[in-house]
Amino acid sequence: MNFLPIVFTCDDFYFKYTSVVIASLLVNQNKNCQYEINIISEFISDENKALAEKQISKFSNFSIKFIILEDFDAGKFYLNSYMTVSTYYRFYIPQLFKNYERILYLDSDLIVDADISELAVMDFDDKLAICSPSPFIVDKVKAGNDEVFTREYFQEYLKMPDPTLYFNAGVMLYNLKKMHEIEITEKFFNAIEEIKKPLLQDQDILNSVLSRNGGVKMVSSKYNMTKAYTITSKRIFLENLKELFGISKKDNWFYIYHYVGKEKPWMEKRIDGLLFEKYAKKSPFYSLIFPK
Repeated sequence: MNFLPIVFTCDDFYFKYTSVVIASLLVNQNKNCQYEINIISEFISDENKALAEKQISKFSNFSIKFIILEDFDAGKFYLNSYMTVSTYYRFYIPQLFKNYERILYLDSDLIVDADISELAVMDFDDKLAICSPSPFIVDKVKAGNDEVFTREYFQEYLKMPDPTLYFNAGVMLYNLKKMHEIEITEKFFNAIEEIKKPLLQDQDILNSVLSRNGGVKMVSSKYNMTKAYTITSKRIFLENLKELFGISKKDNWFYIYHYVGKEKPWMEKRIDGLLFEKYAKKSPFYSLIFPK
C-alpha cells in the first residue's frame, strides 16, 4: 500500500477551512493508499481536534496528527497582505519530518476533486519539489510591462535563474530526502534575512531558495488550478453522478482547484464556489462556514 503524508499549516480560526480540504480528500481517496494528515499550528483547540478526529474516524487508511510549534517568533517574518503568519510555518516542514522522504503540502483554500494518490510515487527527477506554475506571475514576467512584478525583481532581488519557472506554493510535493541532504531549512532562514520585503511573502522565499539549490519539477496545472473555470450547478450534478456510480475522474480539467487571492468562496457567492460548498457540506464545520 502506498503512503501519502500530507501537511497543512493553519491557525485555529482557519482550521475549519482545512477541514473542507480534508473532506475533499476523503471523498476522492484511493483505498489502496494510506494517508497521514499533519496539522502544523501554534494552537488548535481541543474541540476542533476532536471534530477532525471524528471526521476521519470511519476511514482506516486515514490518520491525523497535530504538531504544535513552540516559541514561534512571528516577528521574524514579513507580512504585507491578508495572509497570516501561519503561512510561514511551512519553513519548518523539513526539520519536523526528518524521517520522511516526501510530504505533500496543501494550502487550506483549495479542494481536491480527484484521486491524487499518484503523488505518493511520482518521480522527483532529482529536483527539490514538484510544483505547478503560477500563471499570474509567469504571464507578468513574460509580458515585461508590470511596474511591480518586474523581471528585475525576480532575477536580482530573489536571485531566480529563470523567473518564468516561478511556481505557486499552494500545492508542493517536498522531496524531503534531497532537502535534508542540502540542509534546506537553514537556507530558508538565511533567505528571510537577505530578502527583507518579499512581495508575495513566503512564496517568494520558497521560489528563491529552491530555484537556486536544485530547482523544482514543474507538472501540469491540473494539480494546482489557479485560473477560474465556470463550475455550474449542472457540473456539480454530473460530478455527483460520477461519485455515485464510481466513474473515474481521470478526465477532470483539474485534480486540485485553488481559490487564490483575497476573496474566498466562503466570503461571497462565486461561480466557482459551488464546488467548495459541495465539500464544505461534508465537513463538521459547515454551519460555521455558512451560518444561516
